[in-house]
Amino acid sequence: MIKKIKISLIILLIPLCGYADSTLSFENIGERVPITKPLAEYDPRSDSYPDPFSSDQILLTINVNNYNEYKDTVLTPGQIKMFETYPDTFKINIYPSQRSCAVPPEVLELTDKNASLIDDGEGVDGIVGSIPFPNPTEALHHVWNHILRYRGVEIYGASPFYIINPDGTRTFGAGEAVAKNFWNPFVRDEKKGLQGMLMTKVTHPPRLADASTLVIESLNAFKTPRRAWVYNPGTRRVRRAPDITYDYKPSAAQGLTTVDQVDGFNGAKDRYNWSDLGTQLRLMPYNAYKFHETPIEDTLTPYHVDQDYLRYELVSVNVVKAQLKDDKRHIIPQRIMYFDTDSHNMLIEETFDDNNSIMAYREFPIINFYDQPMCLSIHSATYDFATRRYQLQSVRSIDIPKVQWRLNEPHDERMFTPEGLKRFAR
Repeated sequence: MIKKIKISLIILLIPLCGYADSTLSFENIGERVPITKPLAEYDPRSDSYPDPFSSDQILLTINVNNYNEYKDTVLTPGQIKMFETYPDTFKINIYPSQRSCAVPPEVLELTDKNASLIDDGEGVDGIVGSIPFPNPTEALHHVWNHILRYRGVEIYGASPFYIINPDGTRTFGAGEAVAKNFWNPFVRDEKKGLQGMLMTKVTHPPRLADASTLVIESLNAFKTPRRAWVYNPGTRRVRRAPDITYDYKPSAAQGLTTVDQVDGFNGAKDRYNWSDLGTQLRLMPYNAYKFHETPIEDTLTPYHVDQDYLRYELVSVNVVKAQLKDDKRHIIPQRIMYFDTDSHNMLIEETFDDNNSIMAYREFPIINFYDQPMCLSIHSATYDFATRRYQLQSVRSIDIPKVQWRLNEPHDERMFTPEGLKRFAR
């Protein structure tokens, strides 16, 4: 049961004239009102997603002066560490909770009851295209709901990535991807046994240009492990890449993230013991339209993104802990994941070392891409406390061509082969 949380604050009643004490009471987070069709001002030819909540005002700002008041209620350990590490710059602007996330009605029509976990949670057996676990009762239900949430069908897009150093210097890169998603209600193939197929290539910097990867992901990592290939532009050859899994670190990530942290979490789950920590109310990066509508260069500041552009809301999240098994190896011994109960997106991840000291705090601010409709993140931000660097991946912004989530013409499956990877890379 979601507990009641009360936050005291001062609200300005008459600008520049006076103020009065008031109490903002979070008795609940309101009813869900999904955005199921585009706003009237939305132009599909532009790269903009207009903010449906632009008139909302900040209810409260949490900063170094008052964060201790909320440590035991609505803040996560990662957020507390951000206040402690960056006291002069980190803050959280809280807005009204707007439960706007939607999924296509076709997904809901297929969603009746829980799917089945098989092979110790490494596989799932259910109605393809549905929400696999509409009534989750264990940790891996939340993880699978995130992995198999609706993310489009025939996908094409390009996005930049950034590494920001404490002195403000940065590494810039860019990539391109095509993907075919099989877990969706529009292209259903019960016999495929696949989540999807993905090809990516780095287009910048030049030294990494055309370094490309093909991944074919199954619905059962035990019976059919991930298949991956890489194309090396130096040798112009494709080779199998069985190591692109778990804690493999791509060169472009500069050691800040692992392969299984892409899109929050992906891949095999067998190296961890998974625990459901229950449903909690926490402050999450949500309805991040203001950030999306701001040129990305304006948001990149030392230590963390410019917090003036981020919106946080009180959100009901399912919290999951992944603890490394004694007989397994992974460079991340412990992870805490926070999944939105409405959209199933991972919104925050925190990673810990063997001594339970926090290593990194990660955020995935979401918006409703209401031309689909669906909610997905506009970037993944990873804040590394040891180096005080941060990484921004999978960036979507008004000044970046939007991702095409459902192309009119399906990708030819023959693209997703080693030979197809070579052609894509060139």
